Amino acid sequence: MDATVVIPAYNERRVVTRALDALAGQGATVVVVVGGDDGTDRAARAHPAADRVLVDDGEDGPAAARNRGACAADTEVVCFTDADTVVPPGWVERHLSHYRDERVVGVGGPLRPLDGDATDRLLFKLLSDYWYRVSWPVGFVQASGNNCSYRRGAFLDAGGFDESLPFMEDTDCSLRMKAYGEQVYDPHAWVRTSVRRQREEGYWGLLWRYVVGYARYATGRDPGTGYFRDW
Repeated sequence: MDATVVIPAYNERRVVTRALDALAGQGATVVVVVGGDDGTDRAARAHPAADRVLVDDGEDGPAAARNRGACAADTEVVCFTDADTVVPPGWVERHLSHYRDERVVGVGGPLRPLDGDATDRLLFKLLSDYWYRVSWPVGFVQASGNNCSYRRGAFLDAGGFDESLPFMEDTDCSLRMKAYGEQVYDPHAWVRTSVRRQREEGYWGLLWRYVVGYARYATGRDPGTGYFRDW
């Protein structure tokens, strides 16, 4: 079974090389969807792990960039991560192993901090691992956009990531994918990601934004302004 890894990258010249280094040798096609004007496209094109670099002229956000990358793929499975995220060795194969079960249409895993201190490690463990372990079994499936994968056919049939949502578009996609089959939370399929945006937002502010966002989403309203939207 083959996989494509899609990386949206908006003005991420300083970190995209690190993300691509981690994907070298993972046996997947790598597609980078680039926006911005800081030279991210040149850095991605110069890296041997990047098989395709697409310029996102519309710059309509990470959801649109991920969808464009998925449409450009021709593999059965599409994995998603971010330019400020580093995947461990065997990450692609870890995701692919779950698709040997034909009922599985999606896989997600936890996030670990790439930098930061003990407080960051504790809060990531609580908010990105333990919370997922509790919520997934009761049907509140939420695979993070920088650590998820889907069967490409089902993902496209479902409409991919909702490009109209500036926030929680990854949770929305996970919940819609429940109609197409089973999704697996693998606590060992972790990635390490930068804590820069959590630090900028503040963890308590971030938690409150999610509480409000979940409540708005559950009642059919826009979940609110996205704090991770740099596009």
